[in-house]
Amino acid sequence: MRASTVVTAGGPALLLLGALVPPLRLPVAVALLAGWVFLRARAHPNVSAHPGAIAWASTLAVGVPLAWPWLLGPDLPLGATGCTDPVSAIVLRRLAVAAVGLALAVLVVVAQRLGAAQLGFRRPRAAEALAALGGLAVLGIGGVLVGPWIAEPFFGRLEFATPAAAIVPAVVFGLANGVLEEVAYRGVLQAGLARLVPIGWAIAFQGLVFGIVHAGPEVVSLLPLHIAGLTAVGVAGGVVRWRTGSLWIPIGIHVGADIALYVGLACRAAA
Repeated sequence: MRASTVVTAGGPALLLLGALVPPLRLPVAVALLAGWVFLRARAHPNVSAHPGAIAWASTLAVGVPLAWPWLLGPDLPLGATGCTDPVSAIVLRRLAVAAVGLALAVLVVVAQRLGAAQLGFRRPRAAEALAALGGLAVLGIGGVLVGPWIAEPFFGRLEFATPAAAIVPAVVFGLANGVLEEVAYRGVLQAGLARLVPIGWAIAFQGLVFGIVHAGPEVVSLLPLHIAGLTAVGVAGGVVRWRTGSLWIPIGIHVGADIALYVGLACRAAA
């Protein structure tokens, strides 16, 4: 195997390692940033076309935000009253993470000359906009109503209040988290890797990392099934992004799911 191939694969391999071993996510984030800077310096003047720089750059918007619990602390339940606060700790934390992740995405797009169209940002067609809004509404409302029943085999019994005033912070949380993750996984990571490997491999890799990352300590049983299910969700989002050329449908669905996630996460009784 050529040394250049090993170097190129190093960034995605580090990202996968960070996904698999959560305590390593902070040093992995530092290593990914340092590796990309080093490769850009070595690749001058054809840096935007250098395979190593492309591969490492594509991991940044995913790998760096993964370190946030080690820097900002974990999300903890706020109770029925606290979860209605539009500037709760959970909301502010996710806004900060989204700001960092999206800034990195913009940096990569500019530095590696990906282009907004390659990420899936273009004016949505009417059908795409309707599908995105419909997915947001169905997942947002349905997730609150049936989410605990679906999640119980994985997370155990979930009980939480659903105060109407929680909709404001839930929407902010959903937008921050949903937009960031779609841009990071189905946007930057998938588009960057697709410049180096067949699109099927790029879709499969981002979906696998997505599935593993979302298998946190809260999952108390059926962990392999949980990872497989979320990997399938990530792959499906990647396929939709590829086939439609747009991120809008995955973003709408993801934001809706994360609106429900906020209610389930934040509105449980405070510890």
